[in-house]
Amino acid sequence: MAQEGMMQTTERPSVPDATKAGWAYWPEIDGLRTIAVLAVALFHLNRAALPGGFVGVDIFFVISGFLISAILIEDTDTRSFSIGRFYQRRISRIFPALILVILTTLAVASFVYSAQDLALLGISSAAAATSLINLKLMLQGSYFILSADAQPLLHYWSLAVEEQFYVVFPLYLYAIMRRTRRPLTITLSLAVLSFVLCVALTPAYQPVAFYSLPTRAWELLAGASIALCRAGKGRIIGRAGSGTAWVGLALVLGSIVLLREADGFPGWIAAFPVIGTVLLIAPIGAPDTRALPLRLLAHPTMVAIGKRSYSLYLWHWPVFSLIDYRFYAESGLFRTALKIGLTLVLTGLSYELIERPARRYLNLRQRRVALFVATAIVVAAIAGGGVWLRSALYFDIPPSTIPSGGTIVRGGGAATVILSGDSQAAMYGTEIGKIARARGFTLHALGTAGRNQLPDEAGTSWPAVARLIADKKPDLVILIDAWADKLKGDPRLLQKALAEISASAKAVLIVSEAPSLPDVLSRDTIRSGLAPPYLEPAAARSARVATAAMLHRLERPNVHVVDVADVFTDPRGALRVIGSDGRWTYFDSHHLSDSGTAMTSPQLGRAIESALKKQ
Repeated sequence: MAQEGMMQTTERPSVPDATKAGWAYWPEIDGLRTIAVLAVALFHLNRAALPGGFVGVDIFFVISGFLISAILIEDTDTRSFSIGRFYQRRISRIFPALILVILTTLAVASFVYSAQDLALLGISSAAAATSLINLKLMLQGSYFILSADAQPLLHYWSLAVEEQFYVVFPLYLYAIMRRTRRPLTITLSLAVLSFVLCVALTPAYQPVAFYSLPTRAWELLAGASIALCRAGKGRIIGRAGSGTAWVGLALVLGSIVLLREADGFPGWIAAFPVIGTVLLIAPIGAPDTRALPLRLLAHPTMVAIGKRSYSLYLWHWPVFSLIDYRFYAESGLFRTALKIGLTLVLTGLSYELIERPARRYLNLRQRRVALFVATAIVVAAIAGGGVWLRSALYFDIPPSTIPSGGTIVRGGGAATVILSGDSQAAMYGTEIGKIARARGFTLHALGTAGRNQLPDEAGTSWPAVARLIADKKPDLVILIDAWADKLKGDPRLLQKALAEISASAKAVLIVSEAPSLPDVLSRDTIRSGLAPPYLEPAAARSARVATAAMLHRLERPNVHVVDVADVFTDPRGALRVIGSDGRWTYFDSHHLSDSGTAMTSPQLGRAIESALKKQ
């Protein structure tokens, strides 16, 4: 019966010669990598053309679990297991190209991205370098709805899941092989628990189920189970092996073609590509199994692409994102050709000049300590640099710093100016800081994103703001808020703030709101063919205009209002969404980018100078 394809296994891998378990190089695995990476890349290139291509990551998880387990089982059986050696191999294999792509992405984005998007990329780079980006993305939302062109390191989430798995798995596998009699049963039990957790969390907490290790571990453990089965001399051979390969290929390709983003993924649906991958790997290497699917996987072209799959996976998404961000107004054909060409060039160069040499050079025993130290230094430097980018480019003041003056721009002693407000004030912080340096006054920037700074608002920081104004007795207080939303046609909150400010400050400058973008307008919809003119939604425009008129009615000799709306509309009322520098003028539908606020700088500078002179 065994010759007819029955799987035979003894659970405890006790064969001292690891080669008896069938450990070898299998070209079919590289072919399977090709299917996985091309599925992901084509999905990112055109989601409609290959709607289920995202399951390529699930295929990778199974492959990784299998190969890592095979290495560890061989080391354990030959009594050469070393945790230091394991991590040296992993770092040599993964980190050189991983770090290169992060640094290159940051460098290019510094010329392409808005300051706000570059600040967010700084945090993403820190999370990616420390293998924590999956946790960061878990808090942002679904993988399928995140702003793609501003998330060039989004795909690093899967690498983070694997790295977190590698932290605990080697010692786990060593322990169950050396200390238990049923390593396969234990591993399968853990895989089932992880799968159940994945299915349970997907409907209500999809981002958690998608990004977290506990809900993805079952895919890696599925690959590990194949390796443990092989170690116990389990095989699927003969006609059964051929049939298994065909079923596996059908499940894998069917998942890539038929699954959709809205199908509640991962959940139970992820079992299809995972089981398919297991069934494709299981008969690989069996001496009498030469099924056509396995021969196709072992084709030299498939193997060649598979060997470069890691570099291709790393490079494709940053290239796609940055091109879409910079060339959103160009034709789809131009962007597609540029994406494919640049990705292929970078993949080839990275594989030949970084991946292969690094593995040869860094895997030597005498370089282990130096490698660990250098990796720790580089990771720490990127993490620290990313955090610095976030703080330097994204103006958002912690409320706890308000009593000590917030962020202080020491432009000179000509005057003291305090900037107060919500995210609208934070949005202008960098630009008004530049004006402070140019015109020689000291600025205390207090703007806090997502928080309130008007009297009597929920959770307001107004008491701390009012105390600072009373203490500093500034020459000018600049107030910037989402006025239409905060006041809703009733000026009493602002009037109360003005009354308290007037007791200590010489003048007040109120900056009205910029127009809002329509919800349908984004770089993505422009790429999809949305053509100008782009108009502010009628309801938002009506509320903004009415609120601006109300603000002007509050003007007094020491209270001034500057309206920036005309900067962002042409005589026909169409919105200016592309600045003179070619960059997007908005960060989101209600907030300007640094290019947008820069367009207001001449008007704000004149208004601040005028308000200071009228004292």
